[in-house]
Amino acid sequence: MSSMNTDVPSTSSVHPQDRWSVLTRTGPGEPAGDLLRRYWQPIGIAAEYAAGAPPAHIKVLSEDLVLFRDDSGELGLLALRCPHRNADLSYGRIEDGGLRCPYHGWLFDRDGACLEQPNVPAAQRTVANWRQPSFPVQERGGLVWAYLGTGEPPVLPNYPFIDGPSEHIYINRWLSECNYLQANEGNIDPSHTSFVHRMEHPAADATMTGFEADSAPRLSVVETSYGFRLLAERDYVDEKTFLRCSNFILPNAASANGFEAMYGLGGATMLWHVPIDDHTHYRYEVTYHAKNEIASEILDASVKAELDENGKRRRLLENRFLQDRSEMIDKTFAGVGTAFPIHDLLVTESMGSISDRRTEHLTPSDLGVMRARRMLLQALEDVSAGKEPKGVWRDASLGSFQDFVTFSDWIEKSSDPAAHAEQMTKRNIYARNEPTTAN
Repeated sequence: MSSMNTDVPSTSSVHPQDRWSVLTRTGPGEPAGDLLRRYWQPIGIAAEYAAGAPPAHIKVLSEDLVLFRDDSGELGLLALRCPHRNADLSYGRIEDGGLRCPYHGWLFDRDGACLEQPNVPAAQRTVANWRQPSFPVQERGGLVWAYLGTGEPPVLPNYPFIDGPSEHIYINRWLSECNYLQANEGNIDPSHTSFVHRMEHPAADATMTGFEADSAPRLSVVETSYGFRLLAERDYVDEKTFLRCSNFILPNAASANGFEAMYGLGGATMLWHVPIDDHTHYRYEVTYHAKNEIASEILDASVKAELDENGKRRRLLENRFLQDRSEMIDKTFAGVGTAFPIHDLLVTESMGSISDRRTEHLTPSDLGVMRARRMLLQALEDVSAGKEPKGVWRDASLGSFQDFVTFSDWIEKSSDPAAHAEQMTKRNIYARNEPTTAN
């Protein structure tokens, strides 16, 4: 692991749109689409697909798929359209070891094998010749994960929450009407916390006060096996520096401290931005703490306050996020309530469904954004050259994700932030043992 310098191109060297636009296109056959398909992607919340749940039509990376449990309770993920006459298999029946098409009764198991063609005369049946495209799928950490690439899937990384107790994990997702890339870039932009998330709120603590007191953190980056650590230093106590370590996780994820930070070291809020298509995506949020149960009722209340009676977001671009400008006087900076995800959705969706990066003017505060884009471009080159991109592991014994750490901590002003972050990994703050309290 090596530190990377913190230089950022001047605004005169802003790259044209065509360099970055390749990262926004994620459909089949696109370079970024191929890259995202090299990694396991979350495609659903496991609790929504319990035994007996109907098959679900889902769209991921511009591909229409059907997710279902067969009658033994095992998950399967197939291409949506029946190969016979293109009927939608999500309307099918779960029976006889698979998913039966509602049109003519063709039956497919979760691996895509055609088991029956009941509408075809027995002497003319060719079930062995038919195989529906299928994709590996597994349940871990409260999520349903899918591998949409070709060949054998890699190891699912050992994220801190992946085998954690369910009481220590809170999962939610938001439908976001913009490209995945600009949304994930918001997670690696530490200075925005001092503005769009600023508010007077009972949950606001000394950390939030610090974000407001020092709105221009000093940033540095340290490369890791999965992407990079982004270290943000803020000065607001005479003797101390507030250090926040967040992460860019290739190719479309990130981590930061959120609600779970109230329990002290040993937690992380992990975020995946999974494209539905190039103009919409799901933002999956996993709030986790290794040593303490998460007060899920508090998070549930925050989420439900932002949903209508049909479970849809109340605040949208079309209604200007119900912005209350009187609220901006003395309550919140953005005037759209106190839910952090809504703040993020406001700014990233307001950029347009795909942000026009030709009009950007990047500054040193955008260090994480620039590093992530460059790392993604390098990953595209690696895939094109037939190499494994960073963060893809084929051998579980290699200890994938062991260098991951997310934290907020006070350090001496003379301390090296990169060395402090490395010490946090050696402490193994994600070991599950007795509950801790905040530092």
